[in-house]
Amino acid sequence: MNDTDLAQSQDRLGAALDRARMGEDRDLASQVRDAGERFVRQLFGALRLTRIHDLENAVFEKPVHELSTSLQELNTLLGAVSLVTVEGQVYINDVRVRLDERLDTAAQLGRELGRHDIGGLTIHEPLGVRPLKAIIDAFGQDPDTDHPRAKLRQRLVDAGLNTVDLVGSYRFRVGGDDTTLSEVDVDKVRDRASSLVDATIDSIGASRMPNPLPIRRTITEMLNAGTDAAALWEAPANSTPFSRHTLRVSMLAMVIGRQLDLPQEILQDLGVTAMLHDVGYAAREGAIAATATTPAVEGYAPPMSRHGSAGARMLLRQRGFHESKILRALGALHHTWDFNDPRGCPTLFGRILHVCESYDAITVLGPKRRAGYAALAALQEAAGTRYDPVIVQALVNGLGRYPPGTQLELEDNRRVRVTALPTGAEDWDRPKCVVVRNTDGTAPRTPQQLVLSRVSVAIKRELGGH
Repeated sequence: MNDTDLAQSQDRLGAALDRARMGEDRDLASQVRDAGERFVRQLFGALRLTRIHDLENAVFEKPVHELSTSLQELNTLLGAVSLVTVEGQVYINDVRVRLDERLDTAAQLGRELGRHDIGGLTIHEPLGVRPLKAIIDAFGQDPDTDHPRAKLRQRLVDAGLNTVDLVGSYRFRVGGDDTTLSEVDVDKVRDRASSLVDATIDSIGASRMPNPLPIRRTITEMLNAGTDAAALWEAPANSTPFSRHTLRVSMLAMVIGRQLDLPQEILQDLGVTAMLHDVGYAAREGAIAATATTPAVEGYAPPMSRHGSAGARMLLRQRGFHESKILRALGALHHTWDFNDPRGCPTLFGRILHVCESYDAITVLGPKRRAGYAALAALQEAAGTRYDPVIVQALVNGLGRYPPGTQLELEDNRRVRVTALPTGAEDWDRPKCVVVRNTDGTAPRTPQQLVLSRVSVAIKRELGGH
């Protein structure tokens, strides 16, 4: 790759991660950049020292003390501190850290972490000298040949470092590269989003500070893949019911947002809010701390009527005071409110999420599930009272006559399942599908894609299903 390609690659990378942090508190950026530069240089220096000195050598005392001080400063500013290395650059909570390019520190730190198949780490609380030495020691050891990241994570757990999370590697598109935005395909984007939902809920439930930036980065990937990407509508592998529900609501919200022509940064805010709208269920009511004579009482999740306010309180714990934070808190608070709620009209995000939640409840979660087209009809009946009529119509326009998951029987007796959103008028009622039953009643041996707008066979009837 020549210098021009590299420069263009860096420009695209910077733009991609700038988009990923749109809406976050820009007033913190300068302070984060200064403290982050010190933290990165000190971390890299300590890692390099392990090549020539034992960790118990006195030469480590001052550098590790300085590293602890920088981490403390970043934690005060940000709460959780997320470091990401990618394509020769370093980001702290998605703020680019500017380092002396002549020393190649960013690229070398990336290679140090890359030995263990990771692209960064998140530290959820300030750490003193001893735990920081344990981190440096874990990274300084030779990586496992087969499972380097899993081995490194186990070393951290064995050292009692449960507040340190490892981040996978990213690779962004470079000049002449025809691959997608990163090496992972859309399936992996979806699966990673699912895992991130569960990890975020676990983290918030453990009283850690909310960190929306990894979620925003994932939402950016999903938006770049396109809400019409069929794989994003499939259930993620090894996912929980909670994460599947959250991703469905997030996808529906972004469909509505695009139909409303929301700007890109507002779409990102909406996607992040959707991913966090149910965090209130991570709260624990009735919890009692352990004493010397009695064990702890774990408590219980709040009921549906209170989980919105519980979620808003949890999201307000994030550092800073800025628009995106308030949008997320109000979205969590309002997503169960009706359009004509006597307490007042919910915010835009709350009205959108209320429609998405109800659609998912009717089609997937409810005891008497109905097909997508029937759910849309039910929403239209309550438009103007329970639901914002403009938002209901946006969902109808975005999902098409046969939403993803709908099963259809064709005139040639084949049965198909709708897999993607319409991209225009021609496939609004002639969607992309996958064949689930052949004309002779047998199941296909291999997946067979079918774009109804490109074939002449007619639709006989809707079979419902999801």
